Amino acid sequence: MLFHNCSEKIYRWLDKQPHVKEESLTDWLLYTLSENCSQIYYQAFSRHEEAENGCDWEWWVLTSDTWRKQECNAYRFLVQAKKLYANNRDNYSVLNYGNKNGTQIDLLLKEAASRNALPLYMYYSMGEADTDEQIKNSEWLGEEIIRWCDTCVNGGYLALATVVYGLLYEVPRHKLLDVDLLNHALKLSLVYLIFGNNPEKKLSYLNNIIMWYIPDLSLYKDPEVHGIKHMGKSIPQYLWMLLQNQGGKWDWFEREMRIPHIGGVGIIDLRENCN
Repeated sequence: MLFHNCSEKIYRWLDKQPHVKEESLTDWLLYTLSENCSQIYYQAFSRHEEAENGCDWEWWVLTSDTWRKQECNAYRFLVQAKKLYANNRDNYSVLNYGNKNGTQIDLLLKEAASRNALPLYMYYSMGEADTDEQIKNSEWLGEEIIRWCDTCVNGGYLALATVVYGLLYEVPRHKLLDVDLLNHALKLSLVYLIFGNNPEKKLSYLNNIIMWYIPDLSLYKDPEVHGIKHMGKSIPQYLWMLLQNQGGKWDWFEREMRIPHIGGVGIIDLRENCN
């Protein structure tokens, strides 16, 4: 229930301190997840070039291969965090943010395609999503899964960056309320579902759906990459080093390893849970 508890605490935090910065929420969330679950590890880095690629941090989910038990599969995600405005305020400018390098969302989508990763937004919000609307907007996931957390209190939500892009630009400039965005997102507490039996099967199914909706990820680039699923030598060496040296000092690590320009790397290691 760790993701449930963290998401609810974010909601309570926003309620008590509406002006808390999204950076503080992100730092707390990633630290708390990694401190309270041995299967989750997070390493923050001092170098953060979000302005160049639109990404706050990189998530990897590791699973055991269904057919090759000694092999590992790694699913890659890029995440950008955003604290949403409440009280009928417009969130268009929050998500349309940009600089000389381009809009943040364009940079995120481009970076994700180049790394074969799924680009996501992490929303922090006290808004009340409409579960029926979430089901309608996420038919690929299934009603049963979305209703699993129907009554859970959530301050964190995950949204596909491609969906966010559509909400921003498929119609003329318009007002985007927090509820509009949350109705096209999923509660953070639902992440718990991947910790059940056979996470590889669930993530492989998700990967196939992603490749259907995001054709660019299905283009042939590397025989050991399939959508956001990385295998063999396509899994970067820095992941194994992070896992082997948890708790160590990493001043040298950023200098020596070829790590993408990100604020940190999170790893959810589910290899022992694959049945």
